[in-house]
Amino acid sequence: MKKEFISIIFVFAFFFCALKILPKTGCRVFKVDTPNRIYIDINKNHLFDEKTPFEVDSISYIENDKDYSKHPILNVLTDDEKFFLSYMAKEYSNKILNKKYVNISGNSLFINNNGLQSYESIMLSTKYTYNDDEQTQKELVNNIKNINLSEYVIYNPRSKKYHKLNCEEGRKLNNFKLKKLSELNDATPCKLCHFEKNKFYNQNKNKKQKFQKEKKKNTEQKYQNISIDFPSKINEKFIKDSINIFFIDLNKIDKPSNKCNSTACSALKQEINNANETIDFAIYGINNQPEIVNALINAQNRGVRLRWIYDINKSSQNYYEDNEKLAKMITTYKTDEEYENHNQSAIMHNKFFIFDNKRVWTGSANITSTDLSGFNSNYAVLIDSSEVAKIYSAEFEQMFNGKFHKYKNDFKVNEIKINDETVVKPVFSPQHNTMQTEIIPLIEKANNYIYIPMFFITHKGFANALINAHKRGVEVKVIHDATNAHANNTTHKILRSEGIKVKTENYAGKMHAKVLIIDDKISLIGSMNYTNSGNNKNDENIVIIKDAEVAKYLKQTFLYLWNKIPEKYETFDPRAESFESVGSCYDGIDNNFDNKIDSADDGCKVK
Repeated sequence: MKKEFISIIFVFAFFFCALKILPKTGCRVFKVDTPNRIYIDINKNHLFDEKTPFEVDSISYIENDKDYSKHPILNVLTDDEKFFLSYMAKEYSNKILNKKYVNISGNSLFINNNGLQSYESIMLSTKYTYNDDEQTQKELVNNIKNINLSEYVIYNPRSKKYHKLNCEEGRKLNNFKLKKLSELNDATPCKLCHFEKNKFYNQNKNKKQKFQKEKKKNTEQKYQNISIDFPSKINEKFIKDSINIFFIDLNKIDKPSNKCNSTACSALKQEINNANETIDFAIYGINNQPEIVNALINAQNRGVRLRWIYDINKSSQNYYEDNEKLAKMITTYKTDEEYENHNQSAIMHNKFFIFDNKRVWTGSANITSTDLSGFNSNYAVLIDSSEVAKIYSAEFEQMFNGKFHKYKNDFKVNEIKINDETVVKPVFSPQHNTMQTEIIPLIEKANNYIYIPMFFITHKGFANALINAHKRGVEVKVIHDATNAHANNTTHKILRSEGIKVKTENYAGKMHAKVLIIDDKISLIGSMNYTNSGNNKNDENIVIIKDAEVAKYLKQTFLYLWNKIPEKYETFDPRAESFESVGSCYDGIDNNFDNKIDSADDGCKVK
């Protein structure tokens, strides 16, 4: 009897230990893309293979309207209900599978959670997924219809703002949460979709309009007689302690050149020549810049460790063949080619260099004969700060380790004081959602002026922020490129219709800058165009600079460019390759990307 008792105890102990060990057996879940598309360590080699997801056929999940059209029962849901359903299905599948171990049987999953549980049965019980049975689809619809969606909002944990479920700006956020409004204590409403909550405006509408008119009038008088606002000449560099700004004038030369003519190029070459230990650089394109290439090769020959990253996007008209030529000389490199096949719309668009983990050169200029020669208009910044270099190195390392675009990790970046008067903050796309978290909030705080020299502006949320600033009396001026003016999704016509002054450049060289200047206080310089792709898809960087002298210098360069462009181009948009754009019919460049150059282009055939 005693032996039998001991045997029973032993059996119970064995099963108890087995249950404890069980969760660590099976295959680990790496990532839950959708409830029925999951990335699992099937081979148990601890490697994440983006190209081979595990498909769960026994449950279905709505990703787009095409899926709804296949199921009439589900198609009765409203747009908000579909959005809510999609979010909740993803949310629950992540909770169920994140960091769990699973067993696989055919196309079914079993979760090792102190015993095997069917993943499919758990997800179906949540009533956020369904199968081919019409009854489960009806139950799903009834479940959603019984939820009071008016209690829910789209919450941005970064900005602590909340949006309505149908707010386009809210839905574009990368890491939003659906929350009940009653659960949010310190959140503020989005001004675009919760306009009725702006009590100050509703109660003081007439008073505010009068204030806006007076403020605009005072602003115009303030700047009317200050000659420095409209300089005829401009210094192409600004030097201050640990920060240098470089301005490349628009169409200073008639044709692109392989000479390192600009101050930005000279500074870059000097930094390469002075580097002692390391040079890490991420560039979208390199083309016909032998002085920079020779400087890099010489640095490599004298023992400097060189590593670099470039974009692979052969479907793009901005693809630079010299990238591959340089790759044969500097062989320690990485590209985003792994993502080329399934995400062609995203590019590695950075243009930054890190020298000896101490200094960073970045801006809007590609390492090309058009951007660094003085043909296109660009800006660059050189920052002497090991703290700033450390932040850029963190961004470089994750791309060098194979993470690009939306697959990069988010990391917090704080403002860095680089001298007694200058504070900078580097931010990166797409992980920092820069437009929503940084740029639009700065626009909302502007008081006097906002000046923008920019290649492409298509982001509607940004355009709306400019319109709101203009309506409250802030002076807004924009210079954009002729290519942008004729793009399908340009916002400049909307801006003009609201009374904002927008000039289209009329030169062969492009307005390739990506700069924002606010109130003699804040400036933004970087690689990102103000577009949805720039903010949500591409690898980009922007430096936010809080320094009055830097802002004033950049304001002068903007007004210098503004004054060079005739007033008629505030209402008329010249074509990028035509006699309307000075020199564009004789520069040997395909300015409007239609595969026709100079006299072969229709715009250059008739004056």
